[in-house]
Amino acid sequence: MRLVTPSVFVRRERGLSLDQLYIIVAVALIALRPLLTPIPPYDFWWHLKFGQVIAQTGAIPTADSFSFTRAGEPFFDQSWLSQLVLYWLYNLGGVELIILIQAAVIATTYGLLLLLAIRRTGRVRLSTVLLLLAIVPISFDNWLVRPQSYTLPLFVAFLFILTSYRLGWGRRLWLLPLLMVVWVNLHGSFVLGLALIGIVAAGETLGGIFSGFKEQNLKFETEQAKLRSIAPLWLTLIVTALATLLNPRGIEVIGYVRNLLGSTAVTGLVTEWASPTPRTLSGALFFLFVIGLFLVLIYAQRRPVLTDLLLLLPFLWLALSAVRNVIWLAIVAYPLLVEALSSRQGPQRRGARGSPIMNAFLTGMVGLLVLLALPWIKPSLDLPPTLGRLISLDTPVDAVEALQGLPQEQRPERLFHMEGFGSYLIWAAPEQKVFIDPRIEFYPYEQWIDAIDLSQGCNVEELLAKYKIDGMLLSPMGQEPLLNRALQSGRWRVVYEDESAALLLPVQRP
Repeated sequence: MRLVTPSVFVRRERGLSLDQLYIIVAVALIALRPLLTPIPPYDFWWHLKFGQVIAQTGAIPTADSFSFTRAGEPFFDQSWLSQLVLYWLYNLGGVELIILIQAAVIATTYGLLLLLAIRRTGRVRLSTVLLLLAIVPISFDNWLVRPQSYTLPLFVAFLFILTSYRLGWGRRLWLLPLLMVVWVNLHGSFVLGLALIGIVAAGETLGGIFSGFKEQNLKFETEQAKLRSIAPLWLTLIVTALATLLNPRGIEVIGYVRNLLGSTAVTGLVTEWASPTPRTLSGALFFLFVIGLFLVLIYAQRRPVLTDLLLLLPFLWLALSAVRNVIWLAIVAYPLLVEALSSRQGPQRRGARGSPIMNAFLTGMVGLLVLLALPWIKPSLDLPPTLGRLISLDTPVDAVEALQGLPQEQRPERLFHMEGFGSYLIWAAPEQKVFIDPRIEFYPYEQWIDAIDLSQGCNVEELLAKYKIDGMLLSPMGQEPLLNRALQSGRWRVVYEDESAALLLPVQRP
Protein backbone atom coordinates (compact mmCIF):
# COMPACT_ATOMS: atom_id res chain seq x y z
CA MET A 1 0.00 0.00 0.00
CA ARG A 2 1.40 3.38 -0.99
CA LEU A 3 1.90 6.22 1.46
CA VAL A 4 -0.76 8.90 1.00
CA THR A 5 0.14 12.52 1.71
CA PRO A 6 -3.11 14.51 1.77
CA SER A 7 -2.96 17.98 0.30
CA VAL A 8 -4.40 19.38 3.49
CA PHE A 9 -1.01 18.73 5.12
CA VAL A 10 1.21 20.12 2.36
CA ARG A 11 -0.51 23.21 0.98
CA ARG A 12 1.03 26.54 1.74
CA GLU A 13 -1.70 28.91 0.51
CA ARG A 14 -2.82 31.65 2.82
CA GLY A 15 -6.08 31.25 4.68
CA LEU A 16 -8.07 28.19 5.60
CA SER A 17 -8.80 25.67 2.87
CA LEU A 18 -12.11 23.88 2.57
CA ASP A 19 -10.45 20.62 3.66
CA GLN A 20 -9.15 22.28 6.81
CA LEU A 21 -12.61 23.70 7.46
CA TYR A 22 -14.09 20.19 7.28
CA ILE A 23 -11.62 18.95 9.89
CA ILE A 24 -12.19 21.90 12.24
CA VAL A 25 -15.98 21.60 12.03
CA ALA A 26 -15.88 17.83 12.62
CA VAL A 27 -13.68 18.07 15.71
CA ALA A 28 -15.68 21.02 17.09
CA LEU A 29 -19.01 19.22 16.66
CA ILE A 30 -17.59 16.20 18.43
CA ALA A 31 -16.39 18.39 21.31
CA LEU A 32 -19.86 19.93 21.64
CA ARG A 33 -21.44 16.63 22.65
CA PRO A 34 -19.57 16.20 25.99
CA LEU A 35 -19.76 19.95 26.62
CA LEU A 36 -23.56 19.81 26.40
CA THR A 37 -24.00 16.53 28.32
CA PRO A 38 -24.66 16.87 32.08
CA ILE A 39 -22.77 14.44 34.30
CA PRO A 40 -25.03 11.52 35.34
CA PRO A 41 -24.83 10.26 38.92
CA TYR A 42 -23.60 6.74 38.29
CA ASP A 43 -19.88 6.16 37.76
CA PHE A 44 -18.64 9.70 38.26
CA TRP A 45 -19.17 10.50 41.95
CA TRP A 46 -17.80 7.38 43.61
CA HIS A 47 -14.69 7.54 41.42
CA LEU A 48 -14.27 11.18 42.44
CA LYS A 49 -14.51 10.21 46.12
CA PHE A 50 -11.96 7.44 45.76
CA GLY A 51 -9.64 9.93 44.09
CA GLN A 52 -10.04 12.22 47.08
CA VAL A 53 -9.24 9.37 49.47
CA ILE A 54 -6.12 8.46 47.48
CA ALA A 55 -4.95 12.09 47.34
CA GLN A 56 -5.51 12.69 51.05
CA THR A 57 -4.23 9.37 52.43
CA GLY A 58 -1.58 8.50 49.86
CA ALA A 59 -2.98 4.96 49.70
CA ILE A 60 -5.32 3.12 47.35
CA PRO A 61 -8.38 1.67 49.14
CA THR A 62 -8.30 -2.10 49.46
CA ALA A 63 -11.44 -2.62 51.55
CA ASP A 64 -14.90 -1.07 51.54
CA SER A 65 -15.64 1.74 53.96
CA PHE A 66 -18.71 3.28 52.32
CA SER A 67 -21.49 0.68 52.57
CA PHE A 68 -23.26 -1.01 55.45
CA THR A 69 -23.98 -4.15 53.43
CA ARG A 70 -20.34 -4.93 52.49
CA ALA A 71 -18.36 -2.98 55.06
CA GLY A 72 -14.76 -4.19 55.39
CA GLU A 73 -14.93 -6.53 52.40
CA PRO A 74 -11.89 -6.53 50.06
CA PHE A 75 -12.22 -4.25 47.05
CA PHE A 76 -9.91 -4.06 44.02
CA ASP A 77 -9.60 -0.43 42.96
CA GLN A 78 -8.09 -0.84 39.52
CA SER A 79 -8.90 2.64 38.13
CA TRP A 80 -7.01 4.51 40.82
CA LEU A 81 -5.08 6.76 38.44
CA SER A 82 -8.25 7.91 36.66
CA GLN A 83 -9.79 8.64 40.03
CA LEU A 84 -6.80 10.67 41.10
CA VAL A 85 -6.90 12.66 37.84
CA LEU A 86 -10.62 13.33 38.35
CA TYR A 87 -10.05 14.61 41.87
CA TRP A 88 -7.09 16.77 40.86
CA LEU A 89 -9.19 18.36 38.13
CA TYR A 90 -12.11 18.85 40.51
CA ASN A 91 -9.86 20.41 43.12
CA LEU A 92 -8.40 22.73 40.49
CA GLY A 93 -11.54 23.81 38.64
CA GLY A 94 -14.60 21.93 39.86
CA VAL A 95 -17.05 20.06 37.68
CA GLU A 96 -16.58 22.73 35.01
CA LEU A 97 -12.95 21.82 34.41
CA ILE A 98 -13.75 18.11 34.39
CA ILE A 99 -16.34 18.64 31.64
CA LEU A 100 -13.90 20.77 29.64
CA ILE A 101 -11.17 18.11 29.89
CA GLN A 102 -13.70 15.45 28.92
CA ALA A 103 -14.50 17.39 25.75
CA ALA A 104 -10.77 17.74 25.04
CA VAL A 105 -10.21 13.99 25.54
CA ILE A 106 -13.04 13.05 23.18
CA ALA A 107 -12.02 15.64 20.57
CA THR A 108 -8.40 14.41 20.72
CA THR A 109 -9.50 10.81 20.34
CA TYR A 110 -11.54 11.37 17.21
CA GLY A 111 -9.20 14.00 15.84
CA LEU A 112 -6.39 11.44 15.93
CA LEU A 113 -8.68 8.82 14.41
CA LEU A 114 -9.63 11.25 11.65
CA LEU A 115 -5.95 11.89 10.98
CA LEU A 116 -5.38 8.15 10.66
CA ALA A 117 -8.12 7.80 8.06
CA ILE A 118 -6.83 10.79 6.10
CA ARG A 119 -3.27 9.44 6.16
CA ARG A 120 -4.49 6.09 4.83
CA THR A 121 -6.68 7.47 2.04
CA GLY A 122 -5.99 11.16 1.43
CA ARG A 123 -9.78 11.74 1.45
CA VAL A 124 -10.39 14.56 3.87
CA ARG A 125 -14.05 15.23 3.16
CA LEU A 126 -15.06 11.60 2.88
CA SER A 127 -13.27 10.89 6.17
CA THR A 128 -14.96 13.73 8.04
CA VAL A 129 -18.44 12.96 6.69
CA LEU A 130 -18.19 9.28 7.57
CA LEU A 131 -16.85 10.12 11.02
CA LEU A 132 -19.81 12.36 11.79
CA LEU A 133 -22.55 10.31 10.13
CA ALA A 134 -21.44 6.71 10.69
CA ILE A 135 -19.05 6.58 13.66
CA VAL A 136 -20.18 9.28 16.08
CA PRO A 137 -23.88 8.21 16.29
CA ILE A 138 -22.98 4.69 17.48
CA SER A 139 -20.23 5.92 19.82
CA PHE A 140 -21.36 8.91 21.85
CA ASP A 141 -23.32 6.88 24.40
CA ASN A 142 -19.85 5.85 25.67
CA TRP A 143 -18.54 9.41 26.04
CA LEU A 144 -19.62 9.83 29.67
CA VAL A 145 -17.20 11.15 32.29
CA ARG A 146 -15.66 8.00 33.72
CA PRO A 147 -12.30 6.19 33.69
CA GLN A 148 -12.99 4.35 30.43
CA SER A 149 -13.21 7.62 28.49
CA TYR A 150 -9.62 8.50 29.47
CA THR A 151 -8.41 5.37 27.69
CA LEU A 152 -10.03 6.17 24.33
CA PRO A 153 -7.10 8.27 23.05
CA LEU A 154 -4.73 5.51 24.17
CA PHE A 155 -6.66 2.93 22.14
CA VAL A 156 -6.51 5.14 19.05
CA ALA A 157 -2.82 5.85 19.68
CA PHE A 158 -2.12 2.08 19.75
CA LEU A 159 -4.02 1.66 16.48
CA PHE A 160 -2.22 4.63 14.89
CA ILE A 161 1.26 3.45 15.91
CA LEU A 162 0.64 -0.11 14.74
CA THR A 163 -0.82 1.10 11.45
CA SER A 164 2.13 3.44 10.97
CA TYR A 165 4.52 0.54 11.44
CA ARG A 166 2.63 -1.68 9.00
CA LEU A 167 2.44 0.98 6.32
CA GLY A 168 5.97 2.22 6.75
CA TRP A 169 5.14 5.67 8.17
CA GLY A 170 7.17 5.25 11.32
CA ARG A 171 8.91 2.88 13.72
CA ARG A 172 7.59 3.99 17.10
CA LEU A 173 6.58 0.64 18.56
CA TRP A 174 8.70 1.52 21.60
CA LEU A 175 5.96 3.94 22.66
CA LEU A 176 3.42 1.17 23.23
CA PRO A 177 4.91 -0.26 26.48
CA LEU A 178 5.19 3.28 27.86
CA LEU A 179 1.56 4.03 27.03
CA MET A 180 0.55 0.70 28.56
CA VAL A 181 2.05 1.68 31.93
CA VAL A 182 -0.45 4.55 31.99
CA TRP A 183 -3.35 2.54 30.57
CA VAL A 184 -3.14 -0.35 33.03
CA ASN A 185 -3.57 2.09 35.91
CA LEU A 186 -6.46 3.95 34.30
CA HIS A 187 -8.96 1.23 33.42
CA GLY A 188 -9.44 -2.48 32.84
CA SER A 189 -9.73 -1.98 29.08
CA PHE A 190 -5.91 -2.14 28.91
CA VAL A 191 -6.30 -5.73 27.67
CA LEU A 192 -7.57 -4.31 24.39
CA GLY A 193 -4.18 -2.71 23.81
CA LEU A 194 -2.56 -6.11 24.08
CA ALA A 195 -5.21 -7.49 21.73
CA LEU A 196 -4.40 -4.85 19.11
CA ILE A 197 -0.69 -5.70 19.16
CA GLY A 198 -1.32 -9.46 19.13
CA ILE A 199 -3.80 -9.30 16.24
CA VAL A 200 -1.52 -7.12 14.11
CA ALA A 201 1.47 -9.37 14.82
CA ALA A 202 -0.54 -12.48 13.94
CA GLY A 203 -1.98 -10.88 10.81
CA GLU A 204 1.39 -9.76 9.48
CA THR A 205 2.93 -13.14 10.29
CA LEU A 206 0.18 -15.11 8.58
CA GLY A 207 0.22 -12.74 5.64
CA GLY A 208 3.91 -13.37 5.21
CA ILE A 209 3.48 -17.14 5.41
CA PHE A 210 0.56 -17.65 3.03
CA SER A 211 1.52 -16.60 -0.45
CA GLY A 212 -2.14 -16.42 -1.43
CA PHE A 213 -2.39 -13.09 0.34
CA LYS A 214 -0.47 -11.06 -2.20
CA GLU A 215 -1.46 -7.54 -1.18
CA GLN A 216 0.48 -7.22 2.06
CA ASN A 217 1.39 -4.00 3.77
CA LEU A 218 4.93 -4.95 4.75
CA LYS A 219 7.20 -5.26 1.72
CA PHE A 220 10.05 -7.74 2.00
CA GLU A 221 13.01 -8.21 -0.30
CA THR A 222 14.24 -11.34 1.49
CA GLU A 223 13.01 -13.83 4.06
CA GLN A 224 15.47 -12.34 6.55
CA ALA A 225 14.02 -8.86 5.98
CA LYS A 226 10.56 -10.30 6.51
CA LEU A 227 11.54 -11.76 9.87
CA ARG A 228 13.32 -8.57 10.90
CA SER A 229 10.13 -6.57 10.22
CA ILE A 230 7.71 -8.95 11.94
CA ALA A 231 9.86 -9.82 14.97
CA PRO A 232 9.59 -6.32 16.51
CA LEU A 233 5.80 -6.72 16.68
CA TRP A 234 6.08 -9.90 18.75
CA LEU A 235 8.81 -8.38 20.90
CA THR A 236 6.62 -5.32 21.47
CA LEU A 237 3.76 -7.59 22.51
CA ILE A 238 5.96 -9.31 25.11
CA VAL A 239 7.38 -6.06 26.51
CA THR A 240 3.93 -4.41 26.58
CA ALA A 241 2.47 -7.43 28.37
CA LEU A 242 5.23 -7.13 30.98
CA ALA A 243 4.42 -3.42 31.29
CA THR A 244 0.94 -4.33 32.56
CA LEU A 245 2.63 -5.58 35.74
CA LEU A 246 3.65 -2.01 36.58
CA ASN A 247 0.61 -1.32 38.72
CA PRO A 248 0.13 -1.39 42.52
CA ARG A 249 -1.28 -4.94 42.50
CA GLY A 250 0.99 -6.49 39.89
CA ILE A 251 -0.31 -9.60 38.16
CA GLU A 252 -3.50 -9.50 40.26
CA VAL A 253 -4.85 -6.98 37.77
CA ILE A 254 -5.33 -9.82 35.27
CA GLY A 255 -7.44 -11.67 37.81
CA TYR A 256 -9.50 -8.55 38.39
CA VAL A 257 -10.37 -8.26 34.70
CA ARG A 258 -11.16 -11.97 34.50
CA ASN A 259 -13.43 -11.79 37.56
CA LEU A 260 -15.16 -8.68 36.24
CA LEU A 261 -15.97 -10.30 32.91
CA GLY A 262 -17.14 -13.43 34.71
CA SER A 263 -19.37 -11.63 37.18
CA THR A 264 -23.02 -12.64 36.78
CA ALA A 265 -24.14 -9.28 38.18
CA VAL A 266 -22.10 -7.40 35.58
CA THR A 267 -22.97 -9.47 32.51
CA GLY A 268 -26.55 -10.24 33.49
CA LEU A 269 -27.87 -7.03 35.05
CA VAL A 270 -26.01 -4.07 33.60
CA THR A 271 -27.63 -2.68 30.45
CA GLU A 272 -24.38 -1.68 28.76
CA TRP A 273 -22.99 -5.19 29.25
CA ALA A 274 -26.00 -6.68 27.44
CA SER A 275 -25.92 -7.43 23.72
CA PRO A 276 -27.19 -4.63 21.45
CA THR A 277 -30.74 -5.04 20.21
CA PRO A 278 -32.41 -3.45 17.17
CA ARG A 279 -35.40 -2.63 19.40
CA THR A 280 -33.55 0.45 20.67
CA LEU A 281 -32.46 3.44 18.58
CA SER A 282 -28.78 2.99 19.44
CA GLY A 283 -29.02 -0.74 18.73
CA ALA A 284 -30.73 -0.17 15.39
CA LEU A 285 -28.03 2.33 14.38
CA PHE A 286 -25.37 -0.22 15.34
CA PHE A 287 -26.84 -3.01 13.22
CA LEU A 288 -27.34 -0.65 10.28
CA PHE A 289 -23.67 0.33 10.64
CA VAL A 290 -22.54 -3.32 10.63
CA ILE A 291 -24.67 -4.15 7.59
CA GLY A 292 -23.42 -1.09 5.74
CA LEU A 293 -19.82 -1.83 6.68
CA PHE A 294 -19.88 -5.33 5.25
CA LEU A 295 -21.70 -4.24 2.10
CA VAL A 296 -19.01 -1.62 1.52
CA LEU A 297 -16.21 -4.12 2.18
CA ILE A 298 -17.77 -6.71 -0.13
CA TYR A 299 -18.16 -4.31 -3.03
CA ALA A 300 -14.94 -2.35 -2.47
CA GLN A 301 -12.63 -2.18 -5.43
CA ARG A 302 -9.67 -2.84 -3.13
CA ARG A 303 -10.40 -5.53 -0.54
CA PRO A 304 -9.03 -5.29 3.02
CA VAL A 305 -5.79 -7.14 3.67
CA LEU A 306 -5.65 -10.00 6.13
CA THR A 307 -4.48 -7.94 9.11
CA ASP A 308 -7.36 -5.49 8.72
CA LEU A 309 -9.88 -8.33 8.65
CA LEU A 310 -8.31 -9.92 11.70
CA LEU A 311 -8.64 -6.59 13.50
CA LEU A 312 -12.25 -6.18 12.50
CA LEU A 313 -13.73 -9.58 13.36
CA PRO A 314 -12.73 -9.90 17.06
CA PHE A 315 -13.95 -6.39 17.81
CA LEU A 316 -17.19 -7.14 15.99
CA TRP A 317 -17.62 -10.14 18.25
CA LEU A 318 -17.01 -7.93 21.29
CA ALA A 319 -19.54 -5.37 20.06
CA LEU A 320 -22.17 -8.05 19.49
CA SER A 321 -21.64 -9.32 23.03
CA ALA A 322 -21.96 -5.98 24.87
CA VAL A 323 -23.20 -2.47 24.09
CA ARG A 324 -20.22 -0.88 25.82
CA ASN A 325 -17.88 -2.53 23.28
CA VAL A 326 -19.49 -0.89 20.25
CA ILE A 327 -17.16 2.09 20.58
CA TRP A 328 -14.06 -0.10 20.12
CA LEU A 329 -15.48 -1.66 16.96
CA ALA A 330 -16.35 1.77 15.57
CA ILE A 331 -12.77 2.96 16.05
CA VAL A 332 -11.21 -0.11 14.43
CA ALA A 333 -13.70 -0.24 11.55
CA TYR A 334 -13.61 3.45 10.64
CA PRO A 335 -10.30 3.55 8.70
CA LEU A 336 -11.29 0.39 6.80
CA LEU A 337 -14.67 1.88 5.90
CA VAL A 338 -13.09 5.08 4.58
CA GLU A 339 -10.48 3.14 2.63
CA ALA A 340 -13.05 0.80 1.09
CA LEU A 341 -15.28 3.66 -0.05
CA SER A 342 -12.38 5.70 -1.35
CA SER A 343 -11.22 2.77 -3.48
CA ARG A 344 -14.27 3.28 -5.74
CA GLN A 345 -13.85 7.03 -6.15
CA GLY A 346 -10.92 7.04 -8.54
CA PRO A 347 -7.74 9.08 -8.18
CA GLN A 348 -7.67 11.83 -5.58
CA ARG A 349 -8.21 15.23 -7.20
CA ARG A 350 -7.31 18.61 -5.86
CA GLY A 351 -10.44 19.83 -4.09
CA ALA A 352 -11.97 23.27 -4.25
CA ARG A 353 -10.54 25.68 -1.71
CA GLY A 354 -13.68 27.70 -1.31
CA SER A 355 -13.51 31.27 -0.13
CA PRO A 356 -10.85 31.80 2.55
CA ILE A 357 -12.97 34.60 4.02
CA MET A 358 -16.08 32.42 4.18
CA ASN A 359 -14.03 29.52 5.58
CA ALA A 360 -12.70 31.78 8.32
CA PHE A 361 -16.21 33.06 9.05
CA LEU A 362 -17.63 29.54 9.39
CA THR A 363 -14.71 28.56 11.59
CA GLY A 364 -15.45 31.56 13.79
CA MET A 365 -19.12 30.57 14.04
CA VAL A 366 -18.22 27.04 15.08
CA GLY A 367 -15.73 28.44 17.58
CA LEU A 368 -18.49 30.66 18.99
CA LEU A 369 -20.74 27.63 19.48
CA VAL A 370 -17.98 25.88 21.40
CA LEU A 371 -17.39 29.02 23.45
CA LEU A 372 -21.07 29.30 24.38
CA ALA A 373 -21.12 25.60 25.33
CA LEU A 374 -18.28 25.99 27.83
CA PRO A 375 -19.41 24.90 31.31
CA TRP A 376 -18.73 28.35 32.78
CA ILE A 377 -21.05 29.96 30.22
CA LYS A 378 -23.84 27.56 29.24
CA PRO A 379 -25.65 27.55 32.63
CA SER A 380 -26.39 31.25 32.12
CA LEU A 381 -28.01 30.60 28.74
CA ASP A 382 -31.66 29.72 28.29
CA LEU A 383 -31.04 26.10 27.36
CA PRO A 384 -33.24 23.06 28.09
CA PRO A 385 -32.31 21.38 31.42
CA THR A 386 -30.91 18.35 29.59
CA LEU A 387 -28.34 20.63 27.93
CA GLY A 388 -27.87 23.59 30.23
CA ARG A 389 -27.07 21.80 33.47
CA LEU A 390 -23.64 20.57 34.52
CA ILE A 391 -25.05 17.78 36.69
CA SER A 392 -28.00 15.72 35.48
CA LEU A 393 -31.46 16.18 36.97
CA ASP A 394 -31.47 12.65 38.42
CA THR A 395 -28.66 13.54 40.84
CA PRO A 396 -30.19 13.92 44.35
CA VAL A 397 -28.25 17.04 45.33
CA ASP A 398 -30.94 18.80 47.39
CA ALA A 399 -32.34 15.58 48.83
CA VAL A 400 -28.92 14.61 50.19
CA GLU A 401 -28.57 18.06 51.74
CA ALA A 402 -31.96 17.54 53.38
CA LEU A 403 -30.77 14.16 54.65
CA GLN A 404 -27.66 15.72 56.16
CA GLY A 405 -29.78 18.43 57.73
CA LEU A 406 -31.83 15.96 59.78
CA PRO A 407 -31.18 15.82 63.53
CA GLN A 408 -28.71 13.06 64.31
CA GLU A 409 -31.32 10.96 66.08
CA GLN A 410 -33.47 10.97 62.93
CA ARG A 411 -30.69 10.08 60.49
CA PRO A 412 -31.23 6.57 59.11
CA GLU A 413 -28.46 4.08 59.68
CA ARG A 414 -29.49 1.66 56.93
CA LEU A 415 -30.72 3.72 53.99
CA PHE A 416 -32.16 2.08 50.88
CA HIS A 417 -31.65 3.77 47.50
CA MET A 418 -30.80 3.06 43.87
CA GLU A 419 -27.18 2.54 42.79
CA GLY A 420 -26.78 5.96 41.19
CA PHE A 421 -27.87 7.65 44.42
CA GLY A 422 -25.32 5.49 46.22
CA SER A 423 -22.58 6.93 44.04
CA TYR A 424 -23.55 10.50 44.91
CA LEU A 425 -23.94 9.66 48.61
CA ILE A 426 -20.39 8.28 48.69
CA TRP A 427 -19.14 11.65 47.49
CA ALA A 428 -21.47 14.15 49.15
CA ALA A 429 -22.34 12.32 52.39
CA PRO A 430 -19.68 9.64 53.06
CA GLU A 431 -20.83 9.44 56.68
CA GLN A 432 -24.11 7.99 55.39
CA LYS A 433 -23.26 4.37 54.61
CA VAL A 434 -24.86 3.16 51.41
CA PHE A 435 -26.93 0.11 50.58
CA ILE A 436 -25.49 -0.29 47.09
CA ASP A 437 -23.60 1.72 44.46
CA PRO A 438 -22.33 1.29 40.86
CA ARG A 439 -19.44 -1.00 41.85
CA ILE A 440 -21.42 -3.79 40.20
CA GLU A 441 -18.87 -6.57 40.65
CA PHE A 442 -18.41 -5.74 44.35
CA TYR A 443 -21.92 -6.55 45.55
CA PRO A 444 -23.36 -10.09 45.51
CA TYR A 445 -25.72 -11.04 42.73
CA GLU A 446 -28.43 -11.80 45.29
CA GLN A 447 -28.23 -8.28 46.67
CA TRP A 448 -28.67 -6.79 43.20
CA ILE A 449 -31.75 -8.94 42.63
CA ASP A 450 -33.14 -7.83 45.99
CA ALA A 451 -32.49 -4.19 45.10
CA ILE A 452 -34.30 -4.58 41.78
CA ASP A 453 -37.25 -6.40 43.36
CA LEU A 454 -37.56 -3.85 46.13
CA SER A 455 -37.39 -0.92 43.70
CA GLN A 456 -40.21 -2.49 41.70
CA GLY A 457 -42.38 -2.88 44.80
CA CYS A 458 -41.97 -6.67 45.09
CA ASN A 459 -41.65 -8.42 48.48
CA VAL A 460 -41.39 -5.00 50.11
CA GLU A 461 -41.93 -5.88 53.76
CA GLU A 462 -39.77 -9.00 53.55
CA LEU A 463 -36.83 -7.21 51.96
CA LEU A 464 -37.05 -4.16 54.21
CA ALA A 465 -36.90 -6.49 57.20
CA LYS A 466 -34.08 -8.56 55.67
CA TYR A 467 -31.77 -5.54 55.41
CA LYS A 468 -33.23 -3.71 58.44
CA ILE A 469 -33.96 -0.63 56.34
CA ASP A 470 -34.81 2.46 58.41
CA GLY A 471 -34.86 5.09 55.65
CA MET A 472 -35.32 5.35 51.89
CA LEU A 473 -34.01 7.81 49.32
CA LEU A 474 -36.05 7.02 46.23
CA SER A 475 -36.22 8.16 42.64
CA PRO A 476 -39.80 9.21 41.75
CA MET A 477 -39.18 7.94 38.21
CA GLY A 478 -36.99 4.89 38.67
CA GLN A 479 -38.53 3.58 41.89
CA GLU A 480 -42.15 4.74 41.62
CA PRO A 481 -43.69 1.33 42.54
CA LEU A 482 -41.78 1.22 45.83
CA LEU A 483 -42.57 4.86 46.57
CA ASN A 484 -46.28 4.25 46.04
CA ARG A 485 -46.28 1.07 48.15
CA ALA A 486 -44.46 2.80 50.98
CA LEU A 487 -46.88 5.74 51.07
CA GLN A 488 -49.93 3.49 50.80
CA SER A 489 -48.75 1.39 53.73
CA GLY A 490 -49.03 4.30 56.13
CA ARG A 491 -45.75 3.28 57.79
CA TRP A 492 -43.58 5.79 55.94
CA ARG A 493 -43.64 9.57 55.71
CA VAL A 494 -42.01 11.91 53.20
CA VAL A 495 -39.65 14.39 54.85
CA TYR A 496 -38.32 15.83 51.59
CA GLU A 497 -39.32 15.54 47.94
CA ASP A 498 -38.36 17.15 44.64
CA GLU A 499 -38.23 16.05 41.00
CA SER A 500 -34.99 14.15 41.61
CA ALA A 501 -35.63 12.25 44.84
CA ALA A 502 -37.93 11.62 47.77
CA LEU A 503 -36.58 11.05 51.29
CA LEU A 504 -38.76 8.77 53.44
CA LEU A 505 -38.51 7.91 57.13
CA PRO A 506 -40.62 5.52 59.21
CA VAL A 507 -43.64 7.04 60.90
CA GLN A 508 -42.31 5.38 64.03
CA ARG A 509 -38.62 4.66 64.45
CA PRO A 510 -38.00 0.90 64.81
